[in-house]
Parts: sequence; structure tokens; C-alpha cells
Amino acid sequence: MVWSTIWFGLCETPEPISTEVLGTIPPWIQSSLLRNGPGKFEFGNQHYNHWFDGMAMLHQFKIEDGKVTYYRSRFLQSDAYKKNSARDLIMVSEFGTVAMPDPCKNFFLNGNTFFGLLNHTLPSEATDNASVSFVKYKGDCFVTTETNYMYRVGPESLETRDKVQ
Repeated sequence: MVWSTIWFGLCETPEPISTEVLGTIPPWIQSSLLRNGPGKFEFGNQHYNHWFDGMAMLHQFKIEDGKVTYYRSRFLQSDAYKKNSARDLIMVSEFGTVAMPDPCKNFFLNGNTFFGLLNHTLPSEATDNASVSFVKYKGDCFVTTETNYMYRVGPESLETRDKVQ
């Protein structure tokens, strides 16, 4: 399945935009709802093979007086996202997608896929695409995944601040 078809047109909205709510939000809720999940499923003509593989997109919904006063979103500026974006190719392997950044490797696809999977299991090769959740710790906000990497992000701006290992 091509996951990009589910999220057709998903793009960053770094500047806050107004929103319309269908339904009712209790007026006592005064907060920001932060969400994290996959948001970009293709680079160039290459597509990810699994839902978990999409590049992390951070979302913020500002809730006041029973309304969502604004929404914004940003892609996490992980090393994986930057490498993929720079070449417009999938350069970093993810959970269900093995990167084949060298077109010559396609000729030897089976052998390279096997060795690529072996290399991908090494901790130094794990993806830093922190697309799973937000964690607040000692006043800082982090995004995480199942690998040993996480990023500190600005909870108001959704800016990527620094990588934590």
C-alpha cells in the first residue's frame, strides 16, 4: 500500500492558521494539544512501505474558550528527514523500508537488501525519525520513537531544537 494516498497533500503549516471545529469542546479546556506521527511518505518517486516509516510531523492545536484558536504543523528536522530531503530520495532505512540510495544497488537488490537489513540493526544505523510521541520532562518537551534518539522541540513553535542521544 502506498501510505501517501491516505495523507494526500499533507504539508507543513508553520504559521498558525484558524480552524473550524465540528462538535463541541468543553469551555474549561484551556491548553495546547500536541500530536506526533508520520507525515511524509515519499521522497521523489520512492514510497515508504509501512505506516511507521513516514517522516515525523508535529501538530499543535491551541484550545481556548471551547474553540481551537489555531493549528500549526512542522516536520521534525531529524537527520533522516534532512538526508532524505537533500537528495529527494529515501536515504535512511526505516522500520519497514530499506533505503537504496545508490541506483547501482538495484541490480543486486536481493544481496544488498539482506546486507542492508543487517547493517540497519546496528545501533549506529538506527533511524532518528522520532515520530511516535511527545514527552514533557523537567520543563522541556521531547519527541520520541523506539530507537535511542529523541529531539527537544519548542512546544509553542514546534521548532526542532536539538538531538538527544
